[in-house]
Parts: sequence; C-alpha cells; structure tokens
Amino acid sequence: MHLSQYFLVSKKNYPRTSIYQYIVPMTKELQNFIQKEKLFQSHEKVLIAVSGGIDSVVLCHLMHQAGCHFGIAHCNFQLRGTDSDLDAVFVKKLATTLQVPFFETSFKTDDFAKEKKLSIQVAARELRYEWLEKIRIKNDFQYIATAHHLDDSLETVLYNFTKGCGIRGLHGILPKNQYIIRPLLFTHKKEILAFAKNQAIDFREDISNATDKYARNSIRHHVVPILEKINPALPKTTAENITRLRETEQLFNYAIESLKKEICKQQKDQLFIHLEKLKNAPAPKTLLFEWLSPFGFNNSQTGQMFDSIGHQAGAIFNSPTHQLLLDREFFILEKNNTNTEGIFLIHKSDSEISFFDYQLIFKTKAEIPQAFPKEKNIAFFDLEKIVFPLILRKWKAGDYFYPIGMNGQKKKVKALLTDLKLNRFEKENIWVLESEDNICWVLGIRMDEHFKLDKESKNCLEVHFI
Repeated sequence: MHLSQYFLVSKKNYPRTSIYQYIVPMTKELQNFIQKEKLFQSHEKVLIAVSGGIDSVVLCHLMHQAGCHFGIAHCNFQLRGTDSDLDAVFVKKLATTLQVPFFETSFKTDDFAKEKKLSIQVAARELRYEWLEKIRIKNDFQYIATAHHLDDSLETVLYNFTKGCGIRGLHGILPKNQYIIRPLLFTHKKEILAFAKNQAIDFREDISNATDKYARNSIRHHVVPILEKINPALPKTTAENITRLRETEQLFNYAIESLKKEICKQQKDQLFIHLEKLKNAPAPKTLLFEWLSPFGFNNSQTGQMFDSIGHQAGAIFNSPTHQLLLDREFFILEKNNTNTEGIFLIHKSDSEISFFDYQLIFKTKAEIPQAFPKEKNIAFFDLEKIVFPLILRKWKAGDYFYPIGMNGQKKKVKALLTDLKLNRFEKENIWVLESEDNICWVLGIRMDEHFKLDKESKNCLEVHFI
C-alpha cells in the first residue's frame, strides 16, 4: 500500500488503533461519491473542463486511477498573456500523459465582455459552457465535469448570502445539474493539496487566485480563515449544513407548489392569482416572488405588487417578457406579445445552426443506434427519408403532422400544444423542422412517423436541440 494514494482522516472522527485505519483511499472516496450522487455510470464518457490548476488536474488523475472514461477540454481565455498559452501547453501534455482525448479553444474574452457588457468572470463562464456543450454533443460525451470542491461550495454560500438570496442561494454548488457534474464535492482544498503533494502531481498556478481582485477571493483569503478559527472542522460542518439546506429547499419547493395549486389557476395563456387567498397565506410576498420570478419579475417588483393590493386596481407591472394586471379579485399574468419571426434554411453540409436563443447540432452516422436516449431534445431520422434543404420556422395555425405513436393519425400542432397544456409563452416559442413542406419534428416535443428509423434504415441523422 502506498500512502501517496491516500489522504489522512482526523483521528477525532475515526477513533481506531492503527494509523493505517485512519487513512481512506481518495480514489475510493471519489467512486463512493459518484455512486451516492448518481453522477454517471461506469460506461459513460465524461468531458472534464481543465484549466491546468491543481483542482482540475487532481480530478483528472483521480478519474484516471478510478478507471473512468473521460476526455480533457481546455479554454484559453487570453487574460494572462504568455501564462495563458503555457497553461494550454501544460494541459495538452497532461492529456497525452493520461492518454485521453484532448480538445482546446481560445477566446477573446475581453472583447466579448465589452460587447455583451458583462464582467470578465461572467463572460468567461458563458463562453466556456457554450463551447463545452458543443464538444460534449459532437463527441458523444454524456457529462461535463468541473473541479469544484467543498471550499468552492462554502464560498458560493457566503457570497450569495452577502449579496442577498433566497434559500436556493444557500444550497451551495450542486453535485449534479442536468449534464453538469462536480465529482470533487466530497473533498476540500487541503485534501486536494495533500494528494497532489504525495502523488508529485504537477499543476499550473494562476496568480490571480492570490489577489483580492474578485469578491470570491476576498472571501477565500479573509473570511473563511476567520470561520475556521471559530470551527476547525469547517469543511465537514459545511458539507453537513449544505446537505440539510438542500433537503430544506426540497420542502420549501414542495410548499411553494402546493400553495400554488390552492391559490393560482391557469386558464389558457393566463395565470390567475387569487388576491384574498394570497393575503391569507403564510409568507405571501415570498410566494408571489417564487411564482413570478421565472417570468422576469424581481423581488422589488413583487413587493410593490403585494403592497398595491386593495389600492391600485388596474395597475400593470412589466418584465422583459410578461405583464401582470392587478384586477379586482386576481393578479393576471400574461406574455407580452413581442414575438420575432424567423425562417432558416438548413443544408446537408451544415453541422450546426444558431437561431435566437437556440441551437441545432447535426450529426450524420452510417449506422443505426442500438439504443436511444430519453431526452426529447434529441431526434433520430432516417437520412434517406430527409430531403434538404430543411426549413426551420415557428409553428403556425393550420400546421399538422403525423406524430409517432398515433398509428398514422394526423394531428394539428395547435391541438398537440393544447393537449400538453403549454402556456402562451411556451406556445409562441415552439419551432418545427420541415422536409419538403412536411413537418418532421416539432422541436423538443414529437417527431413525425414518416421520418423515423426502421429496420430498413441504413443511415441516421441525429439532431440535438439546445
């Protein structure tokens, strides 16, 4: 047994007789965490975002030791001159050493941040995740892994609490959020440093981490050390508190939805909130915010809405996408009618197309998949049944198709959307894909029977709707 493969666990927490019984294999801890949080299956492929810093590099080594299938992706944000370029060289060498696939790109992050009027951190995050998702889909990775650990989760909680947040801001970084996973959330920085030292693992140091330029760095350098003096077992306590807060959030969400069923009703494309029932409910301002924030309203607005009950009948409150009317008995919410139309041609040579806030990615395969994912945002077509160019457009009145699973019966798109009980906003954002004037896919909802794969199919067109 090599001690370099293990990290020490406090004797206080594990009172045993032999020092070898105080040590726990870090790779095993990783495997246990992956299984506990159901991050991914052993046969699935993971794309790891690697900066070259100690956290992401250690994650790669642990995943390698655990026998996981993964690739490495590196973004050069061109923010640190030559150091950024050296990071890219280092990460490429790491991928070669571990014998795993490597993907890299570079961004003019400063220019993007100025153009979009974003902070550097937000701009880098947007650029990174958009690119990682493209690489994930094109190369058949099931998940994207980042190297966030318990210290990062604690910093997130403290940052959100300081800036102001609801209960959702206190659950820290989630181990799994759809296809984004964080396998290192079982451990904290000191253990990562000890593992890297014992394993003689090289990594790149980002000097910006040592400054207080960013708010999170100030929390890391000044706030957390004070808290650790108060509670030396802070990492362990953090993990326990975050678990409790995540469970509390589940109860909170359950209460929010239960009260919504009692106080609100949906009628076609409008949401009605009964004023008297709202006033008599527990924490009514919080309820109003939770129900309306998904539609673009902020906490200040929902507070004003509640205070206006009984005083300003007829008042209208606006968000970027919706408007809310204060009527005599109800708040009435509906979508602003500011829809923008668009028609796009898709040629056989196209591998991707961006439209408004969405994206389609196309992959042609000379084989038929043995199994199909359950995601509705992925469609598989018989390539020989498709005629290019395809047309991508919003659905319109009179559209019909032959949905899979309806034994060849025709159905109007409008009727399908009504059956699904979509609200007006959702309906206005439904797109269809056409081949020779025939709808082959209502995006994210249902394919047409005439374009599906069958036992005679030889080539497949796989389409992802993002």
